Amino acid sequence: MTGSRAALTSFLALGLGLSVSACASLPHAGFGQEERSVYGSYLAARYAGSARDLEASSELYAQALNKAPDSSLISQRAFFAALVAGDFERADQVAEQAATDPETAQIADLYWRALTLGRGREAVELETNVVGVFSNLVTTILQDWDAIARGEDVSWAQSEMRLNASQSPSAEHWLHRALVLERLGQAHAADAAYQNARAGMPGLISFNTLMYGAFLERQGRSEEARALYESALEVRSVERPDVEAALARVDRGGRPPRMLRPREAAARALFPPASIVSNRAGGEFTVMFLRVIQRLDPAFHYNTLTIAQMLDSLDLQEAALAEYAKIQDGPLSEGVQMNRIWLQFRMQEDESLVDEARALVEQSPSIPHQLLLADMLRVTDRCSDAIPIYANVIEQAREERGEADWRYLFYQAACTEIVEGWDRAEPLFERTLERAPDEPLVLNHLGYNLIVKGEQLERGLRLVQRAVSLDPSNGAIVDSLGWGHYKLGNLTDAIYWLERAVTLSPDSATNNWHLGDAYAAAGRQLEAEFQWRRALELDLDDDERALIERRLELGLDAGPPDLP
Repeated sequence: MTGSRAALTSFLALGLGLSVSACASLPHAGFGQEERSVYGSYLAARYAGSARDLEASSELYAQALNKAPDSSLISQRAFFAALVAGDFERADQVAEQAATDPETAQIADLYWRALTLGRGREAVELETNVVGVFSNLVTTILQDWDAIARGEDVSWAQSEMRLNASQSPSAEHWLHRALVLERLGQAHAADAAYQNARAGMPGLISFNTLMYGAFLERQGRSEEARALYESALEVRSVERPDVEAALARVDRGGRPPRMLRPREAAARALFPPASIVSNRAGGEFTVMFLRVIQRLDPAFHYNTLTIAQMLDSLDLQEAALAEYAKIQDGPLSEGVQMNRIWLQFRMQEDESLVDEARALVEQSPSIPHQLLLADMLRVTDRCSDAIPIYANVIEQAREERGEADWRYLFYQAACTEIVEGWDRAEPLFERTLERAPDEPLVLNHLGYNLIVKGEQLERGLRLVQRAVSLDPSNGAIVDSLGWGHYKLGNLTDAIYWLERAVTLSPDSATNNWHLGDAYAAAGRQLEAEFQWRRALELDLDDDERALIERRLELGLDAGPPDLP
């Protein structure tokens, strides 16, 4: 993935464009009118990208490429912009050209193969020769399904002995093999491959369960399919409406899912390898790879949902909403509706969205619906209204599943602390810790409060030390550890950890004033005043601001030593 990742280093950061140095190869004001026009379109495209307007960026890069069709640099940007935006019409136009450019060869090669899969009498041949374990895996999947679509043989599938070869396929490859073997009528070998796919990728257990269950249904093995779906629902701690829908289909004797067409099968076979991209490449590259899958099968809702979630994580909320809007039916649609409401609510805390959440609860008081409403109330400072909803969810979860997720308990405790104070909330946090002894968020919140209250300093320090060991890059948690050492008088350790906390989260007002206090206690007054003034530039509540201003005026010894 090296070439494509290098080209993407500044992709979104610089407005779906290139680094400043790359602009030297573009036309500028000293050139002719046509060249200035190209440069203007290019700059406008970059600006649109920096403003997170993917659609406009794709259109403007396409305009620039029309004016300079031989520019490899602009073709790179045009292809990347179109693909991230899901603008397949423009991506189709430039994909073959992009596939010959070393900087875009890998993802463009895959896109071109997906675009042409099964649509010609001859196999896809490209001049580029992208190599690597990942490229070989994905290219093999696309080549096999292209051959199947054209009625040709898949050489490795002609003997079931290949399944037992010494060099077994990777976990990401098993679903592809299962789909091919089922297509070729090798049911026994397909069964084993489906099972390997399900066992090999625990992170995709629900998806692979659905794929294997559909195979069992097509084979007339309904009871085995039912047992498979039921076992998946028992293992999962959250609701899986897609698995529940499959179980309901078996219970009512419904028609099994049909055999997938080659392009549909290729899309699903590529979905497990997407986890490799997500773990090893940036978010932009992951989105582009998922777009390749979407180009094969736009109706593959699992993939569309993943694209929406990835776009949201990249702060491309409008683009994420557009993807959510594509899932209007099916078992995932209800969860998508809640994701859409929550995303819009994060973008703008409109009361009409709270009303939508209330309406969902009134229609169906399911746990996810109630949690959506409770969370919206919590983040808008209406904890007194959220507390009874969290309590009801906890009770409902115990009745339905035997236990409640620790998050329900945690947020009930957090709201109780706000409304009724620490003494009423502490037992709830202790219960949360019993339920989730290795969750950094729980360890840190309880430990920090014990430190601040001065009731159980040593225990509080142990809790936050455990939290740091589990999440060492979290600035808030590292700050808690430093503050614990400070409260115990361990100034050397306190300064070490508080400096690290500020490095990890430089825009945290709390981290900065904590470090200022530690510097002041160590006699480093100039450094302390710098940190306090830095904290005043950041987001503070009234109590924090008053405390820091008092320190700057009167010094650390004037107190108060901490905030309640």
